[in-house]
Amino acid sequence: MLASTVILGAAPAGIDDCASLDITHWPVILSDRLLSDGRHIVLGDNGGPHHLWIRDPRAGQSLAYVIPRNAAMGPRVAATERFDRRLSGTPAYCCQSLSLPTAFQAQRFSLLLAILDTLLDAGKARPSTHEIASQLIYPHMTIGRGGEWKASSERRRTQRLIDEALALMNGGYRNLLQGRSAGATKTLRPK
Repeated sequence: MLASTVILGAAPAGIDDCASLDITHWPVILSDRLLSDGRHIVLGDNGGPHHLWIRDPRAGQSLAYVIPRNAAMGPRVAATERFDRRLSGTPAYCCQSLSLPTAFQAQRFSLLLAILDTLLDAGKARPSTHEIASQLIYPHMTIGRGGEWKASSERRRTQRLIDEALALMNGGYRNLLQGRSAGATKTLRPK
């Protein structure tokens, strides 16, 4: 389950002013599945999709938001507030999703994935930092091998990107899913 999933459950007894959820007029329903643990819905929206989990999907019952106190609490509160604002009629542009990467972040993640693909596809013959730099990061690079390459800022940036890609692969991606900075978990490379 995504950290930004909005969880809904039956409203506690004695709370009478909770509304039932009616999505019959929602413009775009991307997914709607009834599973053993409840109903899972993805609603399309200009500000980003809304992921919902209705734990007890009986029709017409009053629902309340459920926000577990765990590592995903921050992103889940933000997603719940964003969804609630949309239900109240706030325009989509005022409710932008916190989980969508910027254009720069998307380009950087694509580069990190390309670096990982290159490292992992190579098998036992791991490509050098110079090969990764010339293939992916600096395709028009004129820096040769040897002392010039070892002293270059391009080599240091390439190594930082390799380290970041490996850190994401080795668990750092979990921080992204929980709405935290990708750099919150670092792995050290062997010397």
